[in-house]
Amino acid sequence: MDRIFAPLALAALLAACTPGAPATGPTPDPRPHPTPGRPAAPRALEYQPISPALPPIPEANGALNIRVIHPTPTQGRPRVDSTFIYGSVGRGGVALEINGVPVPVARNGAFIGYLPTPSDGVWRLRAMADGQEDTEQVAYAAPSGGGAATPATPSQNAVYSRARLGTVTGGADTLATGSDAIYARPTPTGSYRWFFPRGARLSVLERRGNQYRVQLDGATEAWVDAENIGLADTTATPPDATPIAAARVVRSGQNLDVRVAARGRPFLVETSETGATITVYGASSAQARSEAPADAWYRGATTTAAGASTQYALQLASAPWGYKAWYEGDGTLVVRVRRPPAIDPANPLRGRRIVIDPGHPPAGATGPTGLYEGDANLAIALPLAEKLRAAGAEVIMTRTNREGMVSSTQSGPELRARVALAVQRDAEMLISVHNNAFGEGANPFRAHGTSVYYFHPFSAALARALDREIVGVTRIPDIGARVSNLALARPTWMPTALTESLFMPIPEQEAALRNPEFVERLADAHLRGIEAFLRERAGGAR
Repeated sequence: MDRIFAPLALAALLAACTPGAPATGPTPDPRPHPTPGRPAAPRALEYQPISPALPPIPEANGALNIRVIHPTPTQGRPRVDSTFIYGSVGRGGVALEINGVPVPVARNGAFIGYLPTPSDGVWRLRAMADGQEDTEQVAYAAPSGGGAATPATPSQNAVYSRARLGTVTGGADTLATGSDAIYARPTPTGSYRWFFPRGARLSVLERRGNQYRVQLDGATEAWVDAENIGLADTTATPPDATPIAAARVVRSGQNLDVRVAARGRPFLVETSETGATITVYGASSAQARSEAPADAWYRGATTTAAGASTQYALQLASAPWGYKAWYEGDGTLVVRVRRPPAIDPANPLRGRRIVIDPGHPPAGATGPTGLYEGDANLAIALPLAEKLRAAGAEVIMTRTNREGMVSSTQSGPELRARVALAVQRDAEMLISVHNNAFGEGANPFRAHGTSVYYFHPFSAALARALDREIVGVTRIPDIGARVSNLALARPTWMPTALTESLFMPIPEQEAALRNPEFVERLADAHLRGIEAFLRERAGGAR
């Protein structure tokens, strides 16, 4: 990511590197260093908001006290040339210096700087106001990322002379939450592409460390975590397009079931604005047999050979609302494609069942003056829920207080419990409300903006509608609606989106999240985004 220094830090560097003067010795180190002896008093600089359209930062007049929020003393030193540091000094009008560089202080005492990463791993802060002085040091625990990854032992690495039969034994019986099913990647470190429920049968070619390389068909390979696969002593049947019975498309209530005698073969579900395609790997089939009569939404189904695999395509008038997938006892694959609900264009929220998730705890960011993201998210989500209910929606909250959800799940309890709740309650939408933070080394003066994240194509329109409305309120740069592999965006059974309205570390953005009137406007923006998406989908055929 492109990085620049905060204006004063940049000025110091430019002064050290001004061309024209002849070189008379070694090039000086441009990084600031403490001055020997007692340093001169730092200069007081007034913070200039980088998001001037937000409400003004209120004034604070507390005791002079340096409090560094980021980095924490337990954090390892990042391997970047420059990074950010932020916190507060208790009041405005304070002269603050960090490693010899003056840093502006906001009216409420908040500060954020983007400075060279200290070569000795220590941030030295000095603040002065009205004859008083306070100092603080924050030292990184150790260089982060130090040491190479532990290599796999020879017994862990193996290339099999003949493919071994592997069966998915981890995860859940049904793909619906996007978190419990076992994922596979096209490369050892690639993005998630395939999700396999328990019972999927894979042709395993190689073990490399903690992963298996599996063959899906003659041209497609994937990587799966070995801990989720039971490896048999028997040789796997090669994925050579073995014929299987024709697929059946049948009604299941208002939804459509695609039933394939796949005998546990792996699969991929892909959705679009006008359909859904199920690829069954390593199998050939006769034409899909549609036992569901065509209607205004379902137009029919076709079968296409795709190399050593088969694709079943449903032609639909509009995007599916979501899908589930599982194997029956005999290995039959069932993919349930969800029909969009009947939406009243005049009152699109009436009767909709919506899960609102105030993101965090655990984890989450903290702003310069100590506002915890989980509290800021809840402050937006609670009025949003009330507004949705007032419009006729049924709202399910993942939490209503500062505590997180209670779950007995051992691995990732919070995230898995939240998405599982949405599936269990048969929700029609899931909105996860968040505010953002920076990755180490990011330049906060450039790398901020409003964004909304989704994972599946049928959620894209929801994310776009939310982003349009939220950025109209925040009036900061628009990062946009983007695909991201986030647990709260991965559920397959319903449209889902994760909003990131503001950045917690930026002083005026944190201050705006303390402003009740502004928070109310953010809740209204979320409401309008949800309503706009539903009204858009209400125009589709049913």
